[in-house]
Amino acid sequence: MFIFFVVCSVHAQHTLRERLEQHVFTLASDSLQGRKAGTEFAQKAAEYIVYHLKEIGIEPYGDSCFLQKFNDGVFRNVVGIIRGNDAALNNQYIVIGAHYDHIGVIGGNIHNGADDNASGVAVLIELARKLKYNQANLGRNVILIAFDAEEIGLVGSTYFVNHPHFSIKNIKLMMSVDMVGWYQASGKIEFQGSRTIRNGREIVENPQLIPEGLNVVARNFERHLFAGTDTWPFAQKGIPTFAVTTGLLSPYHKPEDEAHLIDLDGMVLITEHLNNLVVAISNDPNFRPSGRIAKKHRTNPRFEFGISGNIGTNRFHYTAGAVTGKSIATYGAGFVTQVNFGASRTWAIRPEVHYDHARARHPNGTITTNNITVPLNLVLQTSGQLGQRADLFIGGYYSHRFDGKQGRVKLDFENGFNRQEYGFTYGFGLRVGPFKGGFTGRVGLTNFTTSPYDNNVHLRNRANYFTLTYFF
Repeated sequence: MFIFFVVCSVHAQHTLRERLEQHVFTLASDSLQGRKAGTEFAQKAAEYIVYHLKEIGIEPYGDSCFLQKFNDGVFRNVVGIIRGNDAALNNQYIVIGAHYDHIGVIGGNIHNGADDNASGVAVLIELARKLKYNQANLGRNVILIAFDAEEIGLVGSTYFVNHPHFSIKNIKLMMSVDMVGWYQASGKIEFQGSRTIRNGREIVENPQLIPEGLNVVARNFERHLFAGTDTWPFAQKGIPTFAVTTGLLSPYHKPEDEAHLIDLDGMVLITEHLNNLVVAISNDPNFRPSGRIAKKHRTNPRFEFGISGNIGTNRFHYTAGAVTGKSIATYGAGFVTQVNFGASRTWAIRPEVHYDHARARHPNGTITTNNITVPLNLVLQTSGQLGQRADLFIGGYYSHRFDGKQGRVKLDFENGFNRQEYGFTYGFGLRVGPFKGGFTGRVGLTNFTTSPYDNNVHLRNRANYFTLTYFF
């Protein structure tokens, strides 16, 4: 192990570009086998980071040790701290994180993860060096974290948030430096989350803090619905966050994400800008959260509102005999509200209002009705990482038919057919961010026909829908 560190050590006399290059090529080398969380190779990557934080002179975060172990020691965050000097601010913290794990070896191919996220860790180490050099100019404390187990569900950042050595209310900002190695291809470095901070755009895009040649873009919120970075568990605690990235232009989660493709000159500019920005924020007494949060980061609120669309099939069920109706396409759209309750928002009541264009085959011609349908469901739901929620629901519905036809002939709702329908509904859904897809079944319990056919047979509706809902 000693030989490993001697070979890989980065000395102070080297330029910033050379040090960044050394970190990226070491962490993204085949010898670390893709740094999969829980492996000996991820452990070696953590030890490499610890070595350099010690060399810089960074203080361990707690218990005289840089390693915050969890899951019975299988995973480990690397955590250091630089103390601030403003008596009015030095009980507050800025957290800067970059995950060091990647996805390992898949199908015999090493996924070295140079951009994702050796690039972010390299910047984190060299940012630590610059901030330590500027420690006398820091007001707030700065915590530097190389997170483990990000790729398997933000496990390391979630653990840190849930096991702090201080009140997390004292964390004023969290920045995740994740995939910052493709600046030239991107043409910009993005700070996603500026609306989580008062005047966040002005702070990020302050020209006095931006080195010449760097294009900095402030985005209101993180936008990617199906991926997340370590900002997520902090944002869910109400902490303002920046996701710092050059985007997903590199060979994301592919073996081709190699060190020789990394834009080191861009990383130099990004490191310099982050240093300027962190020093400025650490001394800003007016730095405040806005109270805003990205949709993708929201935990289950008490009240939710959305719109939904249904497409599927409907058929007539004959109440007696062996005959059953054939299915035919039907569709609808409407408004959804949801009231979540319980300490963990596990239960919900979901009232909806839909317009339905329902059809059913009949020997005398296809019957079509236009309806207003009001389902009311009881929902059991989970809450997972990356804003995913699964739910099961069951309830009842009422439907009012305001017109209808059989073929070209209008239905007689006074003598032949009922306008009102009652039934029960059931189904399941999977939500990612503001979108939810799922299945809805409806079973009519009242008769469509006012008078029975031969052998006392009535018709009742049976519908199955694929549903897609967007929550505001």
